[in-house]
Amino acid sequence: MTRACIGFGSNLGNGRQLVVSAWNRLTAVEKIVPLHFSSLYVTEAVGMVSSSLFTNAVGMVKTECGPAELLRLLLQIETEHGRVRDTDAVGYQDRFLDLDLLYFGDRVCCLPELILPHPHIGSRLFVLAPLVEIVPSLQDPLTGQTVEKMYQQLLFRIEQGEIPSQSISRVERTA
Repeated sequence: MTRACIGFGSNLGNGRQLVVSAWNRLTAVEKIVPLHFSSLYVTEAVGMVSSSLFTNAVGMVKTECGPAELLRLLLQIETEHGRVRDTDAVGYQDRFLDLDLLYFGDRVCCLPELILPHPHIGSRLFVLAPLVEIVPSLQDPLTGQTVEKMYQQLLFRIEQGEIPSQSISRVERTA
């Protein structure tokens, strides 16, 4: 079985309920064993303009699925939770649910449909804060750095003004 980390996000509807429901749906799959699920975090949009706040979390599972099969499952769960992808839209869009495969063991791949590890992990507090909460010593297979070190580096870059600030607040998990 392989350990996988998945990012959960929602900025439409009841984000807390959608994120927790998606975790419960994922971990009900026979080939998935839940390991850790972070607290929920409320954040402003990063990399897009939106008036809606996001609810984010990260979950870690063990799975018998391969990365492509797990990705298909994540896309299916998104659809079940109301995600509609506008193929004509440019850039990120508001969404009921967004599930990102962040890490799949120490797998590194760059395919049109899947890049591992996820290419934006190191620049997003809404991914690194929950990752640090559940598995701070996890090493990124590309850089060899722990997610704790990546988190500290991102905070430093924000503090130095190298990248825009990112608001983030930890909230109760109640749906």
